Order: sequence, then structure tokens, then C-alpha cells
Amino acid sequence: MLVYCPEFTNQSKLAPDYVMDINEISFRDYKRAYFPEALLCLDLDAYEASCSGNNDATMDVATGISDYENNHKASPRHLLVELRFGYRSTQNFDLNNMKRKVAHSKSILSPERIHERVAFIYTPEVAPRARNFFSRLAKADHEVGTWDAMDVEGFRNNVYDATQLPYQPENDLEAIVDAINKKYIEGGLETLDILLKYWIDQMHQYNLKYKHAESDAIARKIVDALQTLDIKDSFEKEYIVLRIDDIKSFIQG
Repeated sequence: MLVYCPEFTNQSKLAPDYVMDINEISFRDYKRAYFPEALLCLDLDAYEASCSGNNDATMDVATGISDYENNHKASPRHLLVELRFGYRSTQNFDLNNMKRKVAHSKSILSPERIHERVAFIYTPEVAPRARNFFSRLAKADHEVGTWDAMDVEGFRNNVYDATQLPYQPENDLEAIVDAINKKYIEGGLETLDILLKYWIDQMHQYNLKYKHAESDAIARKIVDALQTLDIKDSFEKEYIVLRIDDIKSFIQG
């Protein structure tokens, strides 16, 4: 899975002068903010315009992306992006110009790491035709095979905002639930209490490491499990209520 990595964008050698929201560039070039949310990127066109001498064509922007697994970003790199909302068909595609844009953009950003794929973003009407166009040429042209044609929605489904993704717990939460039920059935409150104390200590440890999301996920699952235990004894019910109150203190918000 790929996610945005604004940290990488902000660490680029171009960042001090050329970081912008992609919608600022979209509005500048097309008089419309096409993207539903802010996305930090490097304005490559602005950088090239600032250079003296003959200016070569560039991709519009480079935005930071990274791989994402187990709530962690890895292998950050630039994704080259070209906005092509003004195109109405594939008839005016200039492959040599497009290749020059990609090559020059890579040269500008070197030696910073760059994603092997390149994104060309069109309107929803043109994107499928551009995708078919690239697909036909890719059989004989390896470079075109690294180009992706998409609309804004396709772009958002290809690169995600990590802050909007559900948290992926480190622990097997269903196994915790199974253990709670098993301990209570086999050993009653005494055995269950040992297990709950263990997890309370674990949640403390996660909080000390600032892994609040992990302790929150564990706490919510344990509370749900305790609330569904089939308990008849009034004393045991009171104990469970007190333990639930203890564990709820680990729930965020």
C-alpha cells in the first residue's frame, strides 16, 4: 500500500522555496481546485522557471509517498505527477515531450529517491482513453509501461492518506477475547484476574512507549469481551464492572 509522505517532501532540497499544495497549482493552471484535500508537493515548474538559461519542460509536481505496513511508513520517495485536466482526447499526446519532462524532473531531484511509476492525471472522461493509449504503447516501449493514467479519484485510490487509515493492532485482538472467555470458563475470576492484570500491565507499557493506539485497541476489545461474559453471580458481576472501569482508562477520547 502507498501513502502520502509529506515528511519526505519537506526534507527535499527544493522544499525551502517550492513546497505548495497541489490545489494551488491546479487552480493556477486550470482555475479549479480539483483535489478534495490538501496535498503537499514540490512545484517543479516553478523551480525550473527560476533557473537561468534555457528552461526545459518538467512534470508539474513531485509529491512524497512511501510504502505502508503495520502502521509504519517505509522507503519514502518522490512520485512525479503531471496534471492534464485540459486534455479532451489522446490525439495531442506528445510522447517525446512527456519523456523529456520525466527525464528532466528526475535530473532535478537527483540524487533523491524517485518512485518507478509516473502519474498523469486527467478528467474522468479522458483518463480511460489515456490508460488504453499507454497500455497499447507499453508493449513496445518500456518507459511508457511505467506511466499510469488516472483521474483524481483513481489517484486517491492509488495513494492513501495514512491518517485516515484504520489502525492495525500489533496484537491479535481476537486471540485476547478467546483467552478471556477460556480463562473464565476454566478457572473463574481468579484465573481471569491474572490475565486481566497481565494486559493492564501491557497497556501501561504501550503508553510509556507512546503507543497509545495499541493500548486503546486492546482496551476496547477487552471491555467488549468482559461485557459479553455470561456471569450469574452478583459478586462476580461487581468485580467485572470495576475491572471494566479500570480498563476504560486506557481508551483514548
